[in-house]
Amino acid sequence: MKSLNRNRIGHSIWILASLMLSGFLGRAGIGLAAEDTWTQKADMPTARWLHSASVVDGKVYAIGGAGSEPATEAVWPVEVYDPITDTWTQKADIPTGRALLSTSVVDGKIYTIGGIGGTSTVEVYDPATDTWTRKADLPTPRGALSTSVVDGKIYAIGGMTSIDNQVGLSTVEMYDPATDTWTRKANLPTPRYALSTSVVDGQIYAIGGASQEPGVRTLEAYDPATDTWTIKADMHTARRNFSTCVVAGRIYAIGGWDRSFHYPYAIVEQYDPVTDTWTMKADLPEPRACFSTSVVNGRIYLIGGTFRPHPCTALSTVYELTISTLPVVDFNGDGIVDSIDMCMMIDYWGTDEPLYDIAPPPFGDGIVDVQDLIVVAEHLFEEVLPVGLISYWKLDETEGGIAEDTAGDNDGIVYGEAFWQTEGGVKGGALQLDGIEDYISTDFVLNPADGPFSVFAWVNSSVPGGVVISQLDGIGGSGETWLGTEAVSGKLMTGLVPPPVGRFIPQSLVSQSVITDGQWHNVGFVWDGAYRSLYVDGIEVAKDTAAQNPLKSATGGLYIGASKTLEAGTFFSGLIDDVRIYSVALSAEEVAALAQ
Repeated sequence: MKSLNRNRIGHSIWILASLMLSGFLGRAGIGLAAEDTWTQKADMPTARWLHSASVVDGKVYAIGGAGSEPATEAVWPVEVYDPITDTWTQKADIPTGRALLSTSVVDGKIYTIGGIGGTSTVEVYDPATDTWTRKADLPTPRGALSTSVVDGKIYAIGGMTSIDNQVGLSTVEMYDPATDTWTRKANLPTPRYALSTSVVDGQIYAIGGASQEPGVRTLEAYDPATDTWTIKADMHTARRNFSTCVVAGRIYAIGGWDRSFHYPYAIVEQYDPVTDTWTMKADLPEPRACFSTSVVNGRIYLIGGTFRPHPCTALSTVYELTISTLPVVDFNGDGIVDSIDMCMMIDYWGTDEPLYDIAPPPFGDGIVDVQDLIVVAEHLFEEVLPVGLISYWKLDETEGGIAEDTAGDNDGIVYGEAFWQTEGGVKGGALQLDGIEDYISTDFVLNPADGPFSVFAWVNSSVPGGVVISQLDGIGGSGETWLGTEAVSGKLMTGLVPPPVGRFIPQSLVSQSVITDGQWHNVGFVWDGAYRSLYVDGIEVAKDTAAQNPLKSATGGLYIGASKTLEAGTFFSGLIDDVRIYSVALSAEEVAALAQ
């Protein structure tokens, strides 16, 4: 466990006491909103996917795209959404119907660029006159590209040449509306299509997409002033055909296809360019890919898309995302606001460190000071469950046969002679299992085939071969050991594997880390949709060397402390504490925080 510096604690307590004596805490008056919330709005008249949308004068224009099948069957109507009245109005059809196009706005006019069905076509729409005008063709014909505007210039980035030739391009070309001319720029470092780009402070951020791999997590930033690219922190989730947009200087990456192109995601991540970090946010109400997003008055509008590729069903659904102003006060991510968080803030007192500059919400005032400490103090000793934590067994009970799931609805039933250790855990109490017939049985939590997830627990054992958590067979599924130790060596391993392909039988992932040494260890498994990773005490100890296919499907319940077969020799012997399951792939920083 991480020890605390007494001077830092004393400093923070002294400041807190001063605040209390002066009466600041009783009248701070800083209002905190709820989490990000999604609300369904009026449907778009024409269901579509693979389209684009742009905002002019507070209204969202949905342009192009395709109907349900085939993907090349273009949708012609242009429809405009008014968020104030929650109504749609039809406008002049796009002259060249096309899907996988991109749109950008300069001086109140919408430029439609490329796309399948018009790969070099550029047409500009003027909302003031409801008319279209043809412009200079895109030099490199392509679809599934992304465009962004900086200083009145449009940058067309990446893409692919055709549906039949899905190879990512590195091409970047700049369009000047004033001269109707195109200029070649520095190539995108990672060639890709079905990516998304957004602009913050004059920098273009190219995120995700597909390249040689079906989906990537890559983020690269382009500086138009120097015509150079810089590698940034990867997104948590590899995906394609998703959408990004910017609210208050943060980029929101929403939905998209998994790397197998079979399942859409509901995952939402927020990127902070200042700290180069990603944070998980509230999921979409339903998984979605190939939609568009636009921002009006600080709210994100998600329009259309699809939930499956073959056969495709184009959607007309519209959702509005209201961004929360709730600041992050659990700085180390351990699930509770306490003196550690206060000490972390004190270390940056008087600086402009954005992680701790949280008042006034949503994004501070440029200095870490007493107002920020007040916000932390208002939430002192409160439990903070992160977005994405879907099941959490603290195992802090003192008696009885129920292990409560404090994050979900999957309370576990305790079998055998398991003994509650009220003060023997890393975080509060723990459950002691005898290695013979003790275990916990829970209901279904998630299907490993559905996309990224993570599972972590604290364990203390001296007996190899025990299973920490496993899943039972579901209908048509195969259930596997999520986390366990090898029978002889005691090395941490996972039995979660993709289905066999021909004669190739995927193998379990085994680390070189022995965890059956009679000491407490934080152990975990992360699946990001392409790679499996094992962690011990916050450090990655094993990872796939090549991208994997989606994991085997399983829809049964879970066993904590035993294999799916309840065979002798697989029961866990020792202590288990703080078992967590996330519906997202945790970052290295988030994993490290769990081990503190």
